[in-house]
Amino acid sequence: MTTDKELTLFCILIAGIFIIPSLVFNKPIIALIGVIFDLLPLIFGWLKKAAITISFPVAFGVVIAFTYLFFIIWLFGPRILTMRILFGEFWFLTVIARLE
Repeated sequence: MTTDKELTLFCILIAGIFIIPSLVFNKPIIALIGVIFDLLPLIFGWLKKAAITISFPVAFGVVIAFTYLFFIIWLFGPRILTMRILFGEFWFLTVIARLE
């Protein structure tokens, strides 16, 4: 039986497999698959059940919101490098916050 922490880390791993190459090759459609996997722990509440403590939950929520705002702009807006970099940087921040 897998624990909620293992499920969370597995989803982050799968998300990274899709998101990192999509950032390199500027393919936001591929990143959409990774974003879905990245959101699964939040949707199913695995973060809370896995006892993954986030030091500043409000700040984490703000960073998550900005991460997906930048992703939506990158997905539907012009394919400019700035949105891709901002999405990548904020996504890495959320991954680091969840791994602590």
